[in-house]
Amino acid sequence: MITVFGGIGIFLIGMSMLTNGLKEIAGEALKKWLNKITRGPMSSLFTGLFMTIIMQSSTATTLLTVGFVSAGLISFVQSIGVIIGANIGSTSTGWLISLLGFKISLQSLSLPIIGLGAFMQLIAPYNIRKYGGVLVGFGLLFLGIDLLQQGMNSAQALIPFDLVKTDSFFSILLLIVIGIVMTIIMQASSAAMAATLAALFSGAIDYEQAAYLVIGQNIGTTATAIFAAIGSSIAAKRTAITHLLFNVITAIIVTIFFKYILLFTESITIWMTGSIDETLGLAIFHTLFSMIGALLFFPFIRPFASLLEKLLPEKANALTRNLDSNLVSVPSAALEVCYTALLQMMKQLTRAMLEFIESRKVTPSFEKKVAEVEEAIDITRKFLDLVQSNSSKLRNKHIDILHVLDHLSRLTKVLREQQKFEAIKFQKTIMNQVHETMFEVEVLFDEKEKIFEVEKIFEQTSEKIAAERKRRRNEYFERTVENATQIQVAFSKVESILWIDRLVYHYWRATARMAMFCSFEKNNDSQNQPLQK
Repeated sequence: MITVFGGIGIFLIGMSMLTNGLKEIAGEALKKWLNKITRGPMSSLFTGLFMTIIMQSSTATTLLTVGFVSAGLISFVQSIGVIIGANIGSTSTGWLISLLGFKISLQSLSLPIIGLGAFMQLIAPYNIRKYGGVLVGFGLLFLGIDLLQQGMNSAQALIPFDLVKTDSFFSILLLIVIGIVMTIIMQASSAAMAATLAALFSGAIDYEQAAYLVIGQNIGTTATAIFAAIGSSIAAKRTAITHLLFNVITAIIVTIFFKYILLFTESITIWMTGSIDETLGLAIFHTLFSMIGALLFFPFIRPFASLLEKLLPEKANALTRNLDSNLVSVPSAALEVCYTALLQMMKQLTRAMLEFIESRKVTPSFEKKVAEVEEAIDITRKFLDLVQSNSSKLRNKHIDILHVLDHLSRLTKVLREQQKFEAIKFQKTIMNQVHETMFEVEVLFDEKEKIFEVEKIFEQTSEKIAAERKRRRNEYFERTVENATQIQVAFSKVESILWIDRLVYHYWRATARMAMFCSFEKNNDSQNQPLQK
């Protein structure tokens, strides 16, 4: 029994190292891939399928999907397709183990892989070390399966599965619950599947018992997403509920038609191998489970998404509702969602300024808009504390985001100052110019690519106001010396134009940093384009 626990532990460590390593290697590529590939439900399904096969973890794919929905890279409708694909992709582990795990000596295969990976992590250059982690994870995965196989051979006498027959509803329910508990404890359906296959191969359980365990494991795999969604964004909750309902409804259907599905599985196994291979049959059963769920859900993706959106409407600060903590595991996507949030904050402050200039007073709407941005800035700061940029490119983008956040924070302070009333009173011409600028850029904030145009407009306006500030400041003081203006009035006029100068300057510098953020991707994309003759 100790060997079984050790095998599960090594398998889980290997799975964790493999998944984390592959996420680090493919994180940026996955973000761009999702943005380009998940155009519709079918492409979303294949994206989820391939992501899960690559990372060998449907849980990782689900958590990443939550993050990508939060980032606005994919819609909630598309995320359902990804989750369905992830469920199908999660069956790849069972195929790998059933085809290779019991046919070759895994220990002799895994140890050289672990050794090579460990040496790569110790002596290879920094950019290569992460590949060593993937190799170590892959090797530990197979070593864990080998130990599970050995442990099950000796532990089958200690596991009283022979008392749990599959001829009663209570026994079937018990097996499904055991499968759920296995996955929750192990926090990985792949590990639970590996343990079940090892138990089946060693004779500790029979084929029908293993199949019912697999049904439970498919329900249990939703636990991680559910736990992650507690206290998280609405997008996370919707995705977790989608995952849960998909697997529970599929489990009910498969349980009802269990005997027919087993007969179909047996036919496929005989067709593939010429004989009944129970471990391969279990992998086929697992795949059929997910395929049946896909066939049930796929035609109703859009109505299902609409229903969940009505049942779980957005309630949080609209500016930061997409800052999901699950997203920090992919820094590139985390910074992307921060950029989107900051863009919306800029737009909201622009609208607030337009309202103030047009009404010439602080309205409740103005106060609400500024207060929401102040709250959003605080939430964004806390979110960014969790983000660890792991490359020079991401580091520079991270710094740009922090600069934008700093300028936005200063901008909200400027909007709270009393000098804005003096600006309305004494600087009508310049405030009209500011109004024209704000009116021009407001609609441009809706498109990310327009930030370069917005930055240019603010730069020109800032330069004009800076020149006007220098000229008028001297003029006000000269008029005071000539006794043409009272000193207090002159100082009020100076304060008012300095306020406008600060206001536009922070708008300009914030958008300049946002343009720099976008220029990294723009330059990278241009480098990937073929040279034009």
